[in-house]
Amino acid sequence: MIPKIRIAEILLDSSPTPFWSILKQIGVEEVTGILPRWYPDWRQSRVDEPWDYASLSNYKRMIEDFGFKLTVIEDNPPMDKIIYGLPGKEEQLENVAKLIENMGKLKIPIWCYNWMPDGWLRTRTSLIGRGGAIVSGFNEEDLKDAPPPKLGKIDKATLWKNLRSFLEFILPIAEDADVRLAIHPDDPPLDEVRGVARIMNSVEAFERLINEFPSEYNGITFDHSIFSLITDDEVAVVRHFLEKKRIFFVHFREVIGDKRNFREVFIDEGVTKQFEEMREYVRHGFYGPFRVDHTPTLIGDVSNVPGYSMLGRIHAIGYLQGLFRAAVESLNLQ
Repeated sequence: MIPKIRIAEILLDSSPTPFWSILKQIGVEEVTGILPRWYPDWRQSRVDEPWDYASLSNYKRMIEDFGFKLTVIEDNPPMDKIIYGLPGKEEQLENVAKLIENMGKLKIPIWCYNWMPDGWLRTRTSLIGRGGAIVSGFNEEDLKDAPPPKLGKIDKATLWKNLRSFLEFILPIAEDADVRLAIHPDDPPLDEVRGVARIMNSVEAFERLINEFPSEYNGITFDHSIFSLITDDEVAVVRHFLEKKRIFFVHFREVIGDKRNFREVFIDEGVTKQFEEMREYVRHGFYGPFRVDHTPTLIGDVSNVPGYSMLGRIHAIGYLQGLFRAAVESLNLQ
């Protein structure tokens, strides 16, 4: 039997939409979920938080009733005080612990998180791409006069210290729950933005993280576009972390430019060695979960969240499926 790629496309909806049916039609069987912030009904006072068992269980049931498997949660309770090391971080730590424990009870195996104090950033969301498609981008110059965010500046040493404390707390809980932690690289992968340091922005940083915490539950969300901005040999980096068995989840997308000024493009416009990279995944027996990300918005389509329109993602998923099949056949694994 020919190995099949496992695509876990992200769902951003509070209930099934036509896109869910299309995903089923094109062969997607797993999904990446977010925390169900719409439970309970918005007209009622909140009884359960989105990371509590009842909320998460109801969300998982809705997805499974539609025929999908919920494989990844790519979302988190508030973590700003944990990242900054501020008073109140203890409550936030307990909420993250509750999320991981409930994911374990519900057998949701992967949590994708990040350590960006001010989140992922785009400075432009209506650039014109190929054929008039709308794309997003980042230009460091757009932020040169912007003040620090509301929580202020933070340096690299403090970020590393707080990340180390966080993992010392959460990894034993993740191990007991059988939930793998997959950290996402900084986006954009700069050393500093608006006076705020970033630390998960180099191959060396990820090497340091997995060496300091060698648990098999401590790993990476390998975002191909971000790693393409921080290494000249992405194929070797993919191979390296696959050999260490530390890639748990993959975002497959493409950008053009450099880490200070880039724009997102169609997956087939990329400049990385996609086929060689996919061959590494197949050669190492990693068939997923993958998902596409930040796709252009085609004419006639709508993107309520920049980069997450329907048609652009359908195109990227088909491309990814073909890339995987070609890699399998090239390695005679039929």
